[in-house]
Amino acid sequence: MKRLLYILMMLILCAYITACENDDNGGGSISQVTDVQVTPYFGSVILNWTNPSDDDYYYTLVSYTNANGEKVNKKVSCFDVDDSGRTRVIIGGFTDENTYTFTLTSYGYSGATSTPASISAAPLSTDAVKDYVATTVNVASAVQGAEVSWKNETGVECYVVVSFLDSKGIKKEKKFNARNSGKGIVASFVETTTLTVYVENTSGGKSDSRTFDVSPKLGEISKNGMSIYSVSSDWGGCLGSYLIDNDIYTYWHTQLSGYPHNIVIDLGSEYNLNKIELVRRQDDNGNGQWAPNRVQFLYSLDGQNFTNIGEFDFDVQQIFGHEYSFAPVYGRYIKLIGLSGGQTWMHMAEIYFYYMP
Repeated sequence: MKRLLYILMMLILCAYITACENDDNGGGSISQVTDVQVTPYFGSVILNWTNPSDDDYYYTLVSYTNANGEKVNKKVSCFDVDDSGRTRVIIGGFTDENTYTFTLTSYGYSGATSTPASISAAPLSTDAVKDYVATTVNVASAVQGAEVSWKNETGVECYVVVSFLDSKGIKKEKKFNARNSGKGIVASFVETTTLTVYVENTSGGKSDSRTFDVSPKLGEISKNGMSIYSVSSDWGGCLGSYLIDNDIYTYWHTQLSGYPHNIVIDLGSEYNLNKIELVRRQDDNGNGQWAPNRVQFLYSLDGQNFTNIGEFDFDVQQIFGHEYSFAPVYGRYIKLIGLSGGQTWMHMAEIYFYYMP
């Protein structure tokens, strides 16, 4: 009798252990997502659904098998809901128009899972993304140019191509990678200019062109696209880049090697300019006055061949007010040379560039 009771207890224990091992949902279950809908998109599909109302709901796992036979999983948080209370996600990266089945499984914080919900759809051809992105292009005025923006939620690579005549009447073309939504700057022109824009896909197909008439802004040239092209020296961590960081309390400081000292700023694109402003180092305990007393500016289109703008006096007693106007020039690279000063070194806090009509 005892032997029979022992065997019965072992059978019950084994059944319990087996049940625990087969329990993949953390010992519980959660409701499915509901009202699942799918919209074919360019190289992708758009899924949207209503999340479970369970307090335990954490995320939805979207799974499918790609064209290479690999299983792909994407987690979508319970917080990724729109204003209507639905969740929307784009599943992209498709290069064919085959039909794919997408499985959506709800998960709870406790590890509980739902019964999967499934839906099938075929993505649209990626070739057509060029036409879609072209309709989203917008153009706005920028300093001596235009800001071109576009939308692309598909993740399909394509290119926004912009052509125009610059201030010298030379045709310029600029190409932006538009795989994702973004924007870019085209320059330089100082009068109302027509921009021609089209979108090209990776196979060379082009959308219809659109044209935009843009009146540029004039004044200070933004430093967002600027960089230091070359510098004769720097010292003590006071780098040349501090000259264009928009912070008048940092400064470029050269080695103590003797004049002349020079630095070349890449404006990031060709610009018209007719005024440059310098700001001296801030501290006034003696060190601030060891700025150059004579400076020179030159400009270039290629960073190698420079043309003189002029030589100017620099009042070392003044922090501000160093503004130098000259006949308009057109270039991308500006060289600042310190010609002479009271010590063998020089420093400068900031430099600004302008085109004043």
